[in-house]
Amino acid sequence: MPRSKRFYIVVTVFVLAALACVVPGVSSPDADAIGTTAAETIIAGLTQNVTETDTPTPAPTFTMTSTPTLIYLTPRVPSETPTQSVTPGISNTTLEPTPTITLLPVVIRVTRPTNCRAGPGTEFDIVGSFLVGMKATVLGRDASNSFYYIPNTYVFTDYCWVSGKYAEFEGNPLLLPIVTSPPTPTGTVTAEPTLDFKLQGSGFQSCNGTFWMNIEITSESVTPFESVTVDLLDKDRNITRSISSNSFVAATGCSGLTVNDTVTNDTAVLVSTAKFDYNFKGDVMRAYVTVCAQDDNKGPCTTREIALKP
Repeated sequence: MPRSKRFYIVVTVFVLAALACVVPGVSSPDADAIGTTAAETIIAGLTQNVTETDTPTPAPTFTMTSTPTLIYLTPRVPSETPTQSVTPGISNTTLEPTPTITLLPVVIRVTRPTNCRAGPGTEFDIVGSFLVGMKATVLGRDASNSFYYIPNTYVFTDYCWVSGKYAEFEGNPLLLPIVTSPPTPTGTVTAEPTLDFKLQGSGFQSCNGTFWMNIEITSESVTPFESVTVDLLDKDRNITRSISSNSFVAATGCSGLTVNDTVTNDTAVLVSTAKFDYNFKGDVMRAYVTVCAQDDNKGPCTTREIALKP
């Protein structure tokens, strides 16, 4: 029994004994009654003390509640690496340069001597000649792809138009720009002198390993001839030789040579073709002869052709 409880019982017994001795006229209680009362009091006190003291306090109940915890990740930012500034709308990607397409020049040549005119049509004046063996860079074309604009090889005009009838090209002429045609000539047109003549073969010639042909030219024109160009084509081998001169020169063999500065009406002269370095005798040959009213193949010009049999 705990000490506090024993002390409480002893005190109670002494109090009850004292009260019995002091109060007068009160008879002493029966010993059994006193004992019974004291016992009940002690039992009540013990009961109360035990009830108040020994009642166990319930242990706290803990409920495990799962509470989510947010974990904030701190991004790792390099401290020594410089950041690159990006301007909105501008890509950092280096673009490869777009290759530039360069068109190759278109070069023209003719298989027959052709007049070069002031415009794209036969109604325009003749301002030059474009001969076999010549080449020119084409600057443009007309809308019908019939005439081509080239630098004039003569000083009469800077540029002229040549027909494509006998033309051959290096490159694609359809890629050329269209050049605006000059106005068609109107009003009174001064008639140009007409140059007319006949041709006749005058023999196969050779000297020291070179070979050529002589051709006779007979004028049928009032206007004198001042210059001449002769193109001789070996059709079997597709080889052409050309010669131009302000005089009409003919060589016969290794010794004979004739020179005429001008050919007048009803006059016949000889001219020699260019020389070949091989013997073309027996081949099919064709000559194109162009005569002009001025030196250097200028002014009105006319071309004739003839088949030759060496």
